[in-house]
Amino acid sequence: RIAAQRGAASDTGFALLAVWRRAEMDFIGYCGLIVGRCTLDEPELAYELFRRVHGLGYATEAARAVVDAAAMAGWRRLWATVRTWNSPSLRVLEKLCLERDHISEDDQGEWVWLTRQLRPGTANAGAVPRDVPGVSPGQAGGTWI
Repeated sequence: RIAAQRGAASDTGFALLAVWRRAEMDFIGYCGLIVGRCTLDEPELAYELFRRVHGLGYATEAARAVVDAAAMAGWRRLWATVRTWNSPSLRVLEKLCLERDHISEDDQGEWVWLTRQLRPGTANAGAVPRDVPGVSPGQAGGTWI
């Protein structure tokens, strides 16, 4: 999924990024912006992390970095969609000040749509460390947390 989204980055200007833990130097999931159920002008925040790291704050940290970067890049509004049963993801998004907008339904159940207005140019995106031995951040294609 990451490879397909990275290929679309040249068309959209945004993508999913791999999320790596700095201390352990291991890949734990992805986070970024996609068109998804939204639009190029108002993209969707998306993330997915391995179960072994759920509940440790990594989703919040990675998603916060993406929201900050989106504001710095000039986006004015972001969306996220989450299944109604996914309480942990709903908590992550609420920590990031996304507000519930509406609920929609498909053949697999209900989606909660959340949104956040951004102030372009006001956030401070996290930096990718350049001191990890043997790994170039540009080659890693992701965010270190």
